[in-house]
Amino acid sequence: MDFVEIWFDGPMSVDRDDVEDALNSALQGIGEVTGGGTGETGSNLDVEVDGEFPKDLVVGKIFAVINELEVGDSARVRPGDGDLWIRLSEWPLSAP
Repeated sequence: MDFVEIWFDGPMSVDRDDVEDALNSALQGIGEVTGGGTGETGSNLDVEVDGEFPKDLVVGKIFAVINELEVGDSARVRPGDGDLWIRLSEWPLSAP
């Protein structure tokens, strides 16, 4: 896995920039937010990650930030270039 896409398609009580800053802190040494955008149906963040780290570790850190900022299921995460999108409610928060 070399990247993760995060799509925000529901109401959020924080700005996307706040999520970006928190992700960059949480992923220090593992990855960083490299882009983002806003459109008619929501907004997104692109995260580049070091492929040496396990997918569960990276996605777990992302969902920890999403949970901490109370973004909840307004965000969905796509690890890598597959078709699988995951919401916070579908991720075990006890994962790494």
